[in-house]
Amino acid sequence: MNYIDVEDIETIYGYKENYWVIDGKALPDYLSEWALEAKDDNLKSMEPFHDLCPAWSMELDFRGDIRWVWKLIEMDLVVLPLLLCPEDLDFTCIVIEVEVEKRKDYIYWNRVGYVLHKNEDFEEEKKNGILNTSTYSDADWEKYGYLAFENIYSSLWQEWISENWEEELYRRRMNYTLPYYQTEGNICWIKDTNWIFDRIEYEQMVSKFRELENMKKLQSYSERAVLDVKACAYMLADLTAEGSQILEEHEKDFNEILLHVLSGDLIISPLMNLLQYQTDRKATIRLYCKAIEVMWKYGDDIVKNVVDVTILERLSDEEIIWERFGLFISKEFKNYINEEVLKFNLMMGEVKLLF
Repeated sequence: MNYIDVEDIETIYGYKENYWVIDGKALPDYLSEWALEAKDDNLKSMEPFHDLCPAWSMELDFRGDIRWVWKLIEMDLVVLPLLLCPEDLDFTCIVIEVEVEKRKDYIYWNRVGYVLHKNEDFEEEKKNGILNTSTYSDADWEKYGYLAFENIYSSLWQEWISENWEEELYRRRMNYTLPYYQTEGNICWIKDTNWIFDRIEYEQMVSKFRELENMKKLQSYSERAVLDVKACAYMLADLTAEGSQILEEHEKDFNEILLHVLSGDLIISPLMNLLQYQTDRKATIRLYCKAIEVMWKYGDDIVKNVVDVTILERLSDEEIIWERFGLFISKEFKNYINEEVLKFNLMMGEVKLLF
């Protein structure tokens, strides 16, 4: 039995990345050892391995790629991306993969390799996005049926993908890239690892990885544009494995994003549950609280209104939850709540100050 965890490890260039640590050794260290052993110039050219970006990052170039990778993480038998070239976060350059097999009590990482791009066909990939009707559900036919008989030279298709790139890219990855990775001969296998992990411990690692990546993304928002409703909905949906499904069902029900309603499902209810019953899960609580602060600090007027009117009002309904919430937010945010929200929001006139 092997043990797997995730640690924030410094790269050779001084910044940190979340890397998998198996039996006390980081994955890039294993790759360095295997490169020394192997007579593979392609593998050696990928060094330094401590510079590669985790493919599970929440800061890949395209959200469709993020959505796709985290979908693969849930699958029971899959060739799963682990590391990417830091300069090309789009699966076109270095892609380190692992063959994953999930069973009832154990997770197997059978072998590790890298993608051979020589057989990829970009023209074929383009046909496997929204134009691949063989994967359509009944809902897809209802929503996208008018595109079914277009082609990659169609102006209607080009207009659609320019407005719906996330969905288009996700479908290309599922319909073309994943089968490509699963086809023998398209991966150069470096090492038969035969690592076996306890399933509970493995799933804890996956949750921890997601939380660490989300926190890193939230902490970088000072350099980003104003957070509008759509971007905020994506940010909240990415916090949990089930978030994307909740967002999809919400858009299906309302045919738009109602952030006041959506925030109840994606952040208010889970945070209140944690503050009420699971205060030992401090990392998760901090993640949710940081997301609320990002909404307040970088959101547009609509997003900020959701914080003031919906999120803070609901959290303040129960005194113990409100007091515990105050323990996990910054002094700056606490001052804003005490000096602005509690003074001018009549619905919160009786709410206690946060200390």
